[in-house]
Order: sequence, then C-alpha cells, then structure tokens
Amino acid sequence: MAGGTRPVGLGEWLDIDGVAHRCVTLCFLFRTRDGVEEVLLGLKRTGFGAGRIVALGGKIDGSETALDAAVREVAEESSIRLEPGELEAAGRVTWSFPAAPRSNMTAFLFTADVGAVTARTTEEIEPHWYTLDAIPWDGMWQDARHWLPAFLPNRRVDARIVMAEDNRGVASASVRGEDQEASTCRSSGPS
Repeated sequence: MAGGTRPVGLGEWLDIDGVAHRCVTLCFLFRTRDGVEEVLLGLKRTGFGAGRIVALGGKIDGSETALDAAVREVAEESSIRLEPGELEAAGRVTWSFPAAPRSNMTAFLFTADVGAVTARTTEEIEPHWYTLDAIPWDGMWQDARHWLPAFLPNRRVDARIVMAEDNRGVASASVRGEDQEASTCRSSGPS
C-alpha cells in the first residue's frame, strides 16, 4: 500500500512506505514509591544497545504478537512476571537508519503499573528504577530525548525518528504525544 504501513511475514517485519522495519516491543513499567512515580529502565549488558540505558523489550519472534513479546521480554530481562491483561498499548516509535537500513525498526510500546515488584539483574539487563525527573539521558540513545519526554507524563506517543549517518545522532524526529500536535525537528548531526 503506497505511503502506508502493511505487515510483512508473521510479525517479525513491517513494511513502512516500502521499507522493511524489524518489529520490536518496548515495555515501560511504572510504580509509585513514597508518592513519587518511577519507571523501570536498565543497563543493556549484551546485544544491540549494550552499554546504554534502555527500556525493557526486544524482538517479536515468529508469529508472536507484540503483546506476547512484551510479556516474554519483561520476564526474560527483569524476572518480573506479567499477564497480558496488565499491559496497555501505548503507541509506536519507528527508527530509520539510512546508513544501515538493516537496523530499521518499529517498536510497539506498552506500559504497566506494577506496584512493589522486584526487578532482578539478568544476563541481558541490569534494571534500575528512576524517578521521572531523574531519567539518565546521557546513558541513553540520543533519540530518547526527542520522544521520551512526550511519552512519560502521558504514557502514549507516536514517533518517527531518522538517525544521522553515524547511526548515533538524530537527523530528524516527528513526535506526537497524547493530546499534542505533531512536533518535528531536524538536526545536522549528533546532539
């Protein structure tokens, strides 16, 4: 479908405007402690993004749904067991890597309020709870500053990020949060 989005394969890939994007999930777990809201992020220990602070999540496997993948990835990366009904769909972020198109991906976002659960370090993630005013921006992918501030207070966002030629900086970002007009910015390189 010209100019649109259509599924390719059994859930692992999505065709967006004629370009393949790997389907992944990101799950943001929230809790309130001493009256302050926190979000669970983690230091990625292996694989894509190793050394960066990331949300829990990963690839959608085979015919698995995005929701099933989110439940599985949260358990694998934090030892927190969730039921599918505990998660809420929260939008989508699409990343295009013009210098490395095989890295293109679309993340289906989910949230859950989890209360007093304990996240455990796994082979892949070292989890940590952060207050919403103390997000570790310097340890994250540079694109996070473009869409995460719109996502965290509203728990919903739709964003399209085009990465710079170095695959680290952001060339452009179009972000729409809940009840917000789309905002677009362009950058000539890393920010």
